Amino acid sequence: MNSRATFRMFTINEAADFFRLPKHFIRQLVLTKAIPSIKAGKKYLINEKILENFLQSDAVCGTI
Repeated sequence: MNSRATFRMFTINEAADFFRLPKHFIRQLVLTKAIPSIKAGKKYLINEKILENFLQSDAVCGTI
């Protein structure tokens, strides 16, 4: 059996489309290192779960 964890990586454009956010917003998160990313050639790759957790956190939503 193979117990490897699977995860999905997005480019900035894919993440923006998937989460329905502006590309500029995702790019700023990557460039300011608010979220971790991997640079692959000219593209940045972002882990889906890390981005999703970040977007749901108080860092983005704030407290009501």
